[in-house]
Amino acid sequence: MSRLRLVLAFLVVLLLPVGAFLHYVLPRHDVVRIVNTDVRRVDAQSGKPIEGGERTTTSRDVYYIYAEDPETKKPHVFRNEDTGWGLPPYLKFNSADVQAVASSIAAEHGVALVTKYGWRLTWFSMFPNAVSVRRWDPADTVIPWFNIVFFVGVAALVGYVLVRRRRA
Repeated sequence: MSRLRLVLAFLVVLLLPVGAFLHYVLPRHDVVRIVNTDVRRVDAQSGKPIEGGERTTTSRDVYYIYAEDPETKKPHVFRNEDTGWGLPPYLKFNSADVQAVASSIAAEHGVALVTKYGWRLTWFSMFPNAVSVRRWDPADTVIPWFNIVFFVGVAALVGYVLVRRRRA
């Protein structure tokens, strides 16, 4: 019995960080009403907003999308930054285009489908990153194809490893 508990504890300790990492980096979808958009100048190292008179040698623009849930009116804030060649590997280079779509939808007080990754942690002023924004049609169905293919691929790899291990 104690060996089973030890194995279960090991699996939890191993799988919890992996699950948290996957929850952070895999895309999720929100249907929201976009109410405003904004651009802020932030320090490149700390990520903190630069106030009016501050001088810094390294800074960058960060786009923000302000939205609310159409039913509950719960606020949502998304940052909209290029991921470039970094991690997670979304290869997103079109944050200005995404911001233009979000601003257009905000002007119409329209509802949008926002594809995002990341978490909203208010204590750390951390926002999920919007990967794409498009107008929402209530007839649309959201199917997370990337996540489905990813987990089927992981399951196939695990199955392959288990079969090879049993044969060896």
